[in-house]
Amino acid sequence: MRFSFKNLLFLFPLLAILVVASGCGEQVPAEVLAIRSRLLLDEEPTGAITIEQAREQVAESPGEMVLIVRVGNRNITTWSSKDEATFFVSEGFPDSDYNIGPDHDPSTCPFCKWKWKEEDSLAIIKVVDASGNVVPYSAEQIFDFKPEDFVVVTGSGELDEVGTLNVQLDGLYKRPST
Repeated sequence: MRFSFKNLLFLFPLLAILVVASGCGEQVPAEVLAIRSRLLLDEEPTGAITIEQAREQVAESPGEMVLIVRVGNRNITTWSSKDEATFFVSEGFPDSDYNIGPDHDPSTCPFCKWKWKEEDSLAIIKVVDASGNVVPYSAEQIFDFKPEDFVVVTGSGELDEVGTLNVQLDGLYKRPST
């Protein structure tokens, strides 16, 4: 069989596809895959409460909880730390006073100005290792979600010194997009 110019024209695109498909992308570290496997849930947990209810609950007795939350927060532009698995979430519980549409600005709404308390609608989620240390990977690296996605988280919660709910993540279920 003789090689002709026509054969080479066919081979170049094929070689280019093979090079691109063979892993020019970023490799996911094995530790990230292990964390992801440990935390991602196949089914949505039941018994969710609002962030406000969770704050009241842990003020009395820190403990386990289930929350339906929205990734990110309208008042904090960066939702995830780049060098550790800590991320901000907002209230996502259906029919909560704090689960409002993206086009609604609580700072201009008379009802929201009267009712709105940032601490009742914000939580900080932390992915920790067996020693209780926050893992050194971003939540963006570990999980496949983006701001405004709804997720259900399970974990143990406590209030920090300023009253913000902090949750050490035990499990996460990403709700399907609607």
